[in-house]
Amino acid sequence: MNSAVKTAWIKAASVRANNHFQLHLTMEDGEKLDLDLTPLINSREAFWRLKAFRYFQKVSIDPLGGLCWPEGEDISPTKMLDYIKR
Repeated sequence: MNSAVKTAWIKAASVRANNHFQLHLTMEDGEKLDLDLTPLINSREAFWRLKAFRYFQKVSIDPLGGLCWPEGEDISPTKMLDYIKR
């Protein structure tokens, strides 16, 4: 998804779910990032649905470049950078 909304941050352009709570992102500037959402999913009760891989893989990008799921779970574009896999 490539949103026309202009922001002060670089937005995610595409996302792909991998096994074990991992996401592969391509940012709008072409940078590729791997995220590990394990700490978030295990520590926040609001993200309980993401423990099911069939649901986890329904991740998409919201208009501001953050991550979102069908039932309302979301991660802001700036907060998702906290989960970069190093």
